[in-house]
Amino acid sequence: MKSRLGPFALEAPLSSSRSKAQVFRGVHLKQSKLAAIRVFNIPMGMTPESRRDFATQLEQLKELRHPGIVRCFGGGYDASTAFLAYELVDGESLEVMLERRGRLPWETVFEYSQQLAGALKYAHERDWIHGRIKPDKIIIGQEIGAQLTDFRRDQVAALLDAKPTYAMMLHAAPERFVGQEPTAKSDLYSLGTLLYFMLTGEPPFNVPPEQLKERVTGSDAPDVTALAFDCPVWFSSIVNQLLARDPANRTFSATALLLAFKEAKKRQSEGVGVLQHAASGFSPLRMQTNRDEAEKVLGIKPKKKKKKRKEVDFLEQTWVLAFGLVLAIAAIVRLLFPDSEATLYARASAKLPPKTERPTQWSDARSELTEILDRFPNGEHAEWATEQLAWIRAREKRRELERQNRFNDRTKWTDADLQYWNAWEFEQFGDLPSAQKRYTAVISLYKDDEEAAAICFLSQEALDRLAETIAAEGELENKLQSYIDQKLEEANQAYDDARIVAAREIWESILELYQDDEELASQVQQATGRLEELKSR
Repeated sequence: MKSRLGPFALEAPLSSSRSKAQVFRGVHLKQSKLAAIRVFNIPMGMTPESRRDFATQLEQLKELRHPGIVRCFGGGYDASTAFLAYELVDGESLEVMLERRGRLPWETVFEYSQQLAGALKYAHERDWIHGRIKPDKIIIGQEIGAQLTDFRRDQVAALLDAKPTYAMMLHAAPERFVGQEPTAKSDLYSLGTLLYFMLTGEPPFNVPPEQLKERVTGSDAPDVTALAFDCPVWFSSIVNQLLARDPANRTFSATALLLAFKEAKKRQSEGVGVLQHAASGFSPLRMQTNRDEAEKVLGIKPKKKKKKRKEVDFLEQTWVLAFGLVLAIAAIVRLLFPDSEATLYARASAKLPPKTERPTQWSDARSELTEILDRFPNGEHAEWATEQLAWIRAREKRRELERQNRFNDRTKWTDADLQYWNAWEFEQFGDLPSAQKRYTAVISLYKDDEEAAAICFLSQEALDRLAETIAAEGELENKLQSYIDQKLEEANQAYDDARIVAAREIWESILELYQDDEELASQVQQATGRLEELKSR
């Protein structure tokens, strides 16, 4: 694979090499800006006409600017390769997130669904149809949230599109299986499959490829609430409407979908319960907006008013009252016969490593661990619960520091936070003795500070980890200068290979970590000189 394409130096791949259009992290050699470079082969080259069309459509792609759409900076081509350069989002694809977490809380899905609906509304109003929406086309940014990527049109699509894959057809609308071109309604159906996937952990029709067409075109998608018990009734209704087989029965437009979400958010803020929400006849027409305009957006015609027949209030119906009585009895039984310590231990254990690697479940275990300590302070599992709570708090503290450092926001960091992070940077750079000394200093200084308990826990974990490494590699003192020389050589080699970012990271680390170390003044000066040389290019 080429190491340079147009003005970009290509670095680490961001997608599987099996995909036709592989994505790499790249850096603009003149501007030193990072980008995601989508590269695809054109073995037969391009005619003058196709090159002209390609350039025109790249300009159209660059005009798509919306917070919910990953921005395209343009692209280019040579004799056998073409590329598109996109904004590099600090996050991961929805596909990777679902592989890691299984399913998402409905509140998170609701937030992402609004962002994606807004992106589709913007695109559809400008006559852009995506047509290939699936989990790997959604990027979940750390702060931005959900963004849609990889819009294509005409010449760009002709170069990239191959035979539809099974992964793509899992999220395709029924009409696509009979050869129809994608429409705005097709995009809405695909969005519905994503919401279903996020809520339940699997696509609506999770069947082998040979059965997929028959199932999608011949049967309705299962109800979300059958697999996601925490999903509100009103949210399930929205997803079901998006997944209607007949396009005419789907949500009329992305604008109408946003109206529905807006009302749902309004009802949430008013504290309307799930049963009340369902009983109220959920409809975007209940918004405080012009009725005629809402009817136009929703694609319905005004109907003559009919005299309503008197009905029994929803909350007064027999089955609703019976259901409420069952819940009340269950609550009383729970109060009279609370869970035993062994039961709480079993439930908490199932949410912690090694049984699960999901951070969301670690946080969920907090309630059982706290109840063990509150009700059984001298019990068999009290000491274990205390240790696990400390471990969870340390994990949460670590994720908080990583998030704040990622966005260069250290304003809330304490001295303990700063000193721990400094030790961790030495460890990451490979200077283990220096890291060991700093972790030890953190514990010595803050062992009696309750607010720094999580930092001390993390520091002790690091010391245990380093002790094993140093014992395996032997004494590392007095080898620091040769190690720094080795890192400088590694940076120079990376620079020669056009891996500019990797080289810059090494030089910046040397400058940051050792600028006050007189014994390493020569190495620091070399790193400083290379950084200045890089800036002057």
